[in-house]
Amino acid sequence: MATVSHVRGMLLEEVLLHLLNGTGYRTVEAAGTDPTLTQGSAGLEVKGRGGKHQIDAIADFQVQHPFSHKQRVLVEAKCFSPRTQVGIEIARNAVGVLKDVNEYWVAGAASSIAKSRYHYQYALFSATPYTVQAQRYAFAHDIYLIPVKNSTYLTSTVNSIRAISSRDFGVTRAGTIPIRLSQMRRLVREGLRSRTVPPSLDYTESLIVKLANMFQQVLAINYALLAVLGGDFPVFLVPKTVTTIEHLPSVVNVRIRWVATNWYLDDLNDQRLFSFDLPPELFELYAEAGELSRERALNLKQEHLRSFYAFRTIGNEVRVIRFQLDMPWIYAIRERRQNASPNDAARG
Repeated sequence: MATVSHVRGMLLEEVLLHLLNGTGYRTVEAAGTDPTLTQGSAGLEVKGRGGKHQIDAIADFQVQHPFSHKQRVLVEAKCFSPRTQVGIEIARNAVGVLKDVNEYWVAGAASSIAKSRYHYQYALFSATPYTVQAQRYAFAHDIYLIPVKNSTYLTSTVNSIRAISSRDFGVTRAGTIPIRLSQMRRLVREGLRSRTVPPSLDYTESLIVKLANMFQQVLAINYALLAVLGGDFPVFLVPKTVTTIEHLPSVVNVRIRWVATNWYLDDLNDQRLFSFDLPPELFELYAEAGELSRERALNLKQEHLRSFYAFRTIGNEVRVIRFQLDMPWIYAIRERRQNASPNDAARG
């Protein structure tokens, strides 16, 4: 049994896992011979020092870092109604899980060295804002908050998920839904991989139609990139089209646009490449009273968005892509602002 909120969160998690496959991550499908995982009755479980934790959205990074255990990310996604924020209780749960699994490892035989150990990271995606308390707590405990609300090219996908309601499961009132979430997750994952809507006699016609719409939206994107700003803040780059990401060179010179509350990466011909949303803790470093002035936006671009990297996976090949801010463009904007009349300056 599940709620429609659980279903929406699961669907967003599977969308994100599918998109992350293009940025160096590979979805963990089953426990297999991995001694740190087990297959529970309700889905995949990760072993911790104090117990097991059911987490079905798991991905391994395919690039091995020196002086580090293999990188594994635990993905949690929240797709609440637009006015519902992600609270501190969700961040607290993430912290507890992360601490427990990072303190577990499998000892080898007396004559061997234990190798089955992972460096876990926790990414908490959300289609709605995080409370201030959740942000502070997560940032203090290395939980990565990755918002997607203001990423324009992901909006249609998020809206298609939000369109799914209890009525699509034959339930007229809000409450539990008679469905096995793990089974639905498996069908959705297989469908995204094969690019077909998952068929099931248990689904209503309205649910099949809405899932088909979601599939259409996400497969039109198909890949995304995960970059790190200023060495600390992960950002999810959603391409405008599939071809955007497939033809990127190793070095991409970009201009960064802030339009209302939405961020974009443009090429030097001012053609849109990606949309993204800023991590809230980074936004707050430059915001004043919850707003970002144009001057502060310029400072943010220069200090944190000047140069950053992302990985791109094509088959078994992993490439590094460097995004480099067009600094002459930034300097020209500053010069225009300095030379503007007071009235022009007031208008930004």
